[in-house]
Amino acid sequence: MFGLRLIIILAVVGGLIAFIGDKLGSKIGKKKLSVFGLRPYYTSVLMTVITGVLIAATTIIVMAASSDSARTAMFGMEQLQDELRSLNKEKEAASLEIEKARADLADRNKEIQELDAERAQLAAEVSTSREELGRARAEVNSLTESKATLEAEVGSLEETTERLRRGIVAMREGSVVYRSGEVIYAGVLSSKLNDEENAKQMEMFLSAANEAAMQRMGIRSEEPVGVLWLPNELAQAALKEIQSADGNVFVRLRAVANIIAGEPAICTVELVHNECVYKDNELIFSKVIDVSDIKYGLDREILAFLNEVNHTAVRAGVMPDPLTGKVGNLDAGTMVQTGEKMADLGGQVMLKAYARGDIYTSGPVLLRLEVEDADKE
Repeated sequence: MFGLRLIIILAVVGGLIAFIGDKLGSKIGKKKLSVFGLRPYYTSVLMTVITGVLIAATTIIVMAASSDSARTAMFGMEQLQDELRSLNKEKEAASLEIEKARADLADRNKEIQELDAERAQLAAEVSTSREELGRARAEVNSLTESKATLEAEVGSLEETTERLRRGIVAMREGSVVYRSGEVIYAGVLSSKLNDEENAKQMEMFLSAANEAAMQRMGIRSEEPVGVLWLPNELAQAALKEIQSADGNVFVRLRAVANIIAGEPAICTVELVHNECVYKDNELIFSKVIDVSDIKYGLDREILAFLNEVNHTAVRAGVMPDPLTGKVGNLDAGTMVQTGEKMADLGGQVMLKAYARGDIYTSGPVLLRLEVEDADKE
């Protein structure tokens, strides 16, 4: 609205000045007046110029009086330009500061990210340390429990030792009852049982082993005497292995050292899957023997043959006796009959060893020997 009023005022004032100038020019022209000694025509022109100057001056004055913006545009342009240049310089400086601040901010962000990564790593290390501490505490608790168990077992073992010393009758002092590695007791246990049945059969197995050890030591006692000692950890491990096995398991208790009369039989446990190694009537080993070349008797040759049968059965998977290395025995009568047959045939004979019944990993290896004429083969 202010601009519109200003335009109307300027138009009215300009028109009024032009009208007055035109009337003055016309009068000067008609009356042929002269100003400053000029001719009337030039005087009229001068009045027209003065009128235009007045119009322009009036316009400028009115605008300057009416608007600060117009006054500033007419009289303060250079100052504005100086200020604008100064502001541009300040803007450029501010832009540089902003860029520098952004670069600093990026560096700070990078440092923050690195610190966050370090903090996450430290947190992970702390978590790992806590887990390791927890495991260490659990191990300490387990070791404490094991220590208490071992102390209890040691106490029980001391009591058993004392009872053994009181319960031994007519036993020569210092005699060796079991040699180191000797089998104290052996048996086949089933793996297809639940936890309770599995524990029950192990208890019965150890009870039978203890009874056999008492008989071996010559102990006669109305109340049961615990002469056998198997570490609880080994017993529990054996229970787990038996339960996780497929089929039956052959279990042997062996002396860990020479057992002297009057001391408990400290033993370890040995477990092997009891698999069928030879079927009934299966050929185990055969050999051609020239009877005519034998100089020292047939018994020695038969024993050498049986030794080879023993090695063959052990390689096949039959468990040997840890002291003798044997897997079975052959009665003297069978050896005599076999020697007589070999002598009757003479020359080269084929001696064969067959399984007498199914033979398992636990043994023993029972044999049926046959003698054939090798020349007929």
